[in-house]
Amino acid sequence: MIMKKILFSVALLSAGMVLTSCEDKLDVEQKATSSTASFYKTDADAESAVTAMYATFNGEIGGTEGIWNAYIMGLNYSADDVFSAGGDINDHADFRILDEMRYDPSSSPISTLYNHIYKSIYSANLVISYFGETADTPAKKKAVAEAKVMRAWAHMLAAQVYYQPPLIDHLITTEKPTNAESQKAIFDFCVKDCEEAIPDLPDRKGQGDKEGAWRVTKGFAQFVGGKAALFGGDNAKAASLLKPLVESPNYALVPGNRFRDLFHVEGDGCEEKIFEFNFTANTALGGVWGGSIQRGRWMVANVLNWRGDDIVGGGKNPQICSTGGWGGGAINQDFAHKMLENDGDSYRRKATFLTSDEFFYDASLCPWSDDVEAGGKLATRAEKEFDENRGINKSAGSFSRSDVMEVKMMMHPNDADLSVGDNCNNTNLCLARLGEAYLLYAEACLASGNKAEALKYINKIQNRAGSKTISTEATMQVLQDEKQYELWFEGCRWFDIVRWGIAKQCYDKVLDNIPLQWDEYWQSGGTKPHKLVYKVHHPWADANVKLEFVAGKHEYWPIPQTVIEINDQMHQVRGWAN
Repeated sequence: MIMKKILFSVALLSAGMVLTSCEDKLDVEQKATSSTASFYKTDADAESAVTAMYATFNGEIGGTEGIWNAYIMGLNYSADDVFSAGGDINDHADFRILDEMRYDPSSSPISTLYNHIYKSIYSANLVISYFGETADTPAKKKAVAEAKVMRAWAHMLAAQVYYQPPLIDHLITTEKPTNAESQKAIFDFCVKDCEEAIPDLPDRKGQGDKEGAWRVTKGFAQFVGGKAALFGGDNAKAASLLKPLVESPNYALVPGNRFRDLFHVEGDGCEEKIFEFNFTANTALGGVWGGSIQRGRWMVANVLNWRGDDIVGGGKNPQICSTGGWGGGAINQDFAHKMLENDGDSYRRKATFLTSDEFFYDASLCPWSDDVEAGGKLATRAEKEFDENRGINKSAGSFSRSDVMEVKMMMHPNDADLSVGDNCNNTNLCLARLGEAYLLYAEACLASGNKAEALKYINKIQNRAGSKTISTEATMQVLQDEKQYELWFEGCRWFDIVRWGIAKQCYDKVLDNIPLQWDEYWQSGGTKPHKLVYKVHHPWADANVKLEFVAGKHEYWPIPQTVIEINDQMHQVRGWAN
């Protein structure tokens, strides 16, 4: 049923939305629907309501804007170790502003993600509001608990991205949301929601329980509550919530030789996943355009795959790519070199980026069309070195790329939902995995003075990775570095460097230091073997524009201008207030 108060409350929360219904028609009950008085009654109603909530979260957070996904690009392009990249300085302009600190309250990604978060919170509040007071069966209590954890996750995200965003703990009717009292108030609310939910949630049914990675369980509630407590500065609470999760037999780190699978269809629902949005190509959701494409992050694959125009053979080479790409989400060369020095020839490093030699010559990691001859015999290294059917042949240089090639979030052929196209990613979108939980727990232990426990879990991560560096002491620097290696492009880095108080020094090192990449074979006219080389350029300084991270301002995005304009109870804070 669509009621006036529902539409009005969504408008208040998601001020950027355009409502197409006329005001005098909003009170008309839709045909073939039920009223709230008759619907929110039974266990089956509760299951339907919570299923609708999951669908909303999946579409809002995991869906696509057409080309972009605001959650994936917004969180990761705002980190100091990712370039928006693309074809040149003018490409991917809508999101390039994030990694260059050129955004403002009217920028599209700022309002888009805000709208997605608060529409998701609204869907959780529907379940909590209509079942929370009358939940008299285990099924209803479970539905309310699932909604509370999802609401907590969304509020935690809001407080990581924006400063003092609204805390919405009920269905909004006529009142206007206001800025939260503080960041800590939001994180404390998230912890409370999760703690209240845990008794009514089931455990995951063992490491093979895929559905237990697709629905809220005790494990996900512990993850969200523990992470929120850590961001709220309550390290003891974070450790107490995360400890049963990291010790649970229902989860396990995948072996190092399967680390790569965590980011592709082969790893969906695996033993390391705590919670992820389950992809389904559901043509009942408005056909391909409304269903499969929206839920499959259509064309996000093109954005994150290597730049096909820069590579010999375009979309057909290398064969690791599902389709020709647009070269977004490139790895920062300084971080890549640091990780290579730390990890060496590790499973984790190879699943994150390839060296020049691996890119050109290791057919097990990056096969090119000429790697396998008609008889099935691999070409020799000497043949590959001067193979005219491979390499980077862009004479002006491949933009924002260095002597390595990231692979972690690139879409592989097996990931493609071919019922839609080779650019529709069938891989689930993971929000929580055990690798992150170990490092959150290690940080909480370290901050609480339990260095031995912290080192135990840091070492678990390093050993699984196959890293050449295994720490003998747990320090904050070791923890920070390890988290960056483990979780590159998983939406953590921006929030972490802000929380650790090192954001400005991190951004000052990378702003306007843009590499251009060449292949020596093509650069030399075929006289030198294939090898990636690069030179750092400063395009904004060359144009007399200074990029700057302003402390006290750029740690968070501003409240969207559309929200400020429609709601006189909301205001900008910190550096954005001026």
